[in-house]
Amino acid sequence: MAFVTVARDGVPVTQARDVALDATLGKNFTLKTDVVVVGSGAAGALVAYEMAKAGRDVLVLEAGRYYPSAQFTEHLGDTMTKIYQDQVGQVNTTADVIFVGGACVGGSTVIGGCVMQQPSDAVFDGWAKRHELPQLSAENIKPYFDKVGEQLHVHTNEAHEINACAHKVIQGCEKMKFSWKPAQRNVKQCALTGHCLAGCPSDRKMSSLVTHLPWAAAYGARVFSDTEVVRVLTRNGRANGVEARITDPDSGAHVADMRVDADIVVLAAGAIQTPLIMQRSQLKDTSGQIGRNMTVQPFTQVLGKFPEPLYGFRGALVGVYVDEFTETDGYMILSGLAEPESLLAQGDMRAGKAHLEFMKDYKYYAGVNAFSVDSGRGYVQWDGDPYNGDKTIHWNPNHEEFENIKRSAALAARIFFSGGAEKVFLPTFQSLEADSVFNLDAQLDKVDYGLKGMYTFRANSFSPHGTCRMGADPYQYVVGPNGETHGTAGLFVADASLIPEPLVAPPQWTVQALAQYVSDRINQRADSLFLS
Repeated sequence: MAFVTVARDGVPVTQARDVALDATLGKNFTLKTDVVVVGSGAAGALVAYEMAKAGRDVLVLEAGRYYPSAQFTEHLGDTMTKIYQDQVGQVNTTADVIFVGGACVGGSTVIGGCVMQQPSDAVFDGWAKRHELPQLSAENIKPYFDKVGEQLHVHTNEAHEINACAHKVIQGCEKMKFSWKPAQRNVKQCALTGHCLAGCPSDRKMSSLVTHLPWAAAYGARVFSDTEVVRVLTRNGRANGVEARITDPDSGAHVADMRVDADIVVLAAGAIQTPLIMQRSQLKDTSGQIGRNMTVQPFTQVLGKFPEPLYGFRGALVGVYVDEFTETDGYMILSGLAEPESLLAQGDMRAGKAHLEFMKDYKYYAGVNAFSVDSGRGYVQWDGDPYNGDKTIHWNPNHEEFENIKRSAALAARIFFSGGAEKVFLPTFQSLEADSVFNLDAQLDKVDYGLKGMYTFRANSFSPHGTCRMGADPYQYVVGPNGETHGTAGLFVADASLIPEPLVAPPQWTVQALAQYVSDRINQRADSLFLS
């Protein structure tokens, strides 16, 4: 095809305001397409690109707003209120775990920390054996990782991308003889401003907003923002489109209702939204597992205060990770000092005079995100009618998961003390801190499981997965080995919902490799899936 120039303000997107001004559409309209892709993040954008490149008419529907790179200010508070899911208020039923996600064109790739990591070969060979997914063995899935890695400029951090915060992690690990490695990131010539979570105004972060979406648009894909898919439509057991509502993101006004008639539907709205759409659609579910088996990959932010100024908020957000305990215990510790607004969202910024002192000392801090693996017992549920109901996210740690969170935070604290920290702030609701490694255990002993582990650690989840698990048996899995749902022909899933087991590694690269795999399966079956 001919070279296509993409404007500085990004992807051509039909927004709610455009629909409101288009007299030809009205308050209730229907569009026809070959493929309707629900969600525009890591998976949805990639599927849209692959389908459009193959010559299919593609329509992408995104519930969030369109926020082009030219509007990013690097002020996290601005971004949180506009393009974070529920304005960083997406929480579990007890509101002590925040599920952080993007609600915008480009999805969570726009606000993510750029960390890309491949799980070990044993993970995929295990999937192949335990879930009857031989196509996803380590040998077979590697080309998909390679392709995505090349497209997104995934590289290992070089020396200049490892900031003072990360060097404190390195110093602590070297002293304790813990294994660490430079992180891999999907960034092209990083500007090193440290504001990844607020969006990248220079387009150096290889998010879907600046890669697969504009590439898909160059092949003719159409993108709608502010468009929430309410349910999947079916006829004779086969998906044949979706029903959606368009809402003004600023006023909340209902703009229009949309119906899309399509040959196939691809759900790529993420591990929380995808199963909710399926539940609202009342689709056939022989497994009874839609929305179940959710892994949240909980993490806590541990802060260390050092005697010298570090300005740990400057430079690449994530520099290194500690993999000493990844294979044995499922712990992964990533360097990265959260911005104050992020800590504020967690309620971890103290108040009054204590808050002022905390902020005055911020230049002395280093931070890490201490991840631990959970067992995949969470679930998401839609309650009420499709239009006026609401979601609930169910997850609280059992004893083992609680101890995993506690131990990963303790390891992070020990690394900081070994690196020279004079104080470590523990990620607890009790505002605990330790001034030496010798009283660390005594402070952690103050945190007990209590009432089902609630209101103990200030935990977050960037990477829920597993809510529509992929596997061969229709009585155990929601989605079949080719990405098509077991109960509904023509309905595909291509996001983190597919992952059949709890992952330790950050999942974005895995999600995009799976999206590439599902896209290939669709294209291989084009003659039977598409009517024209």
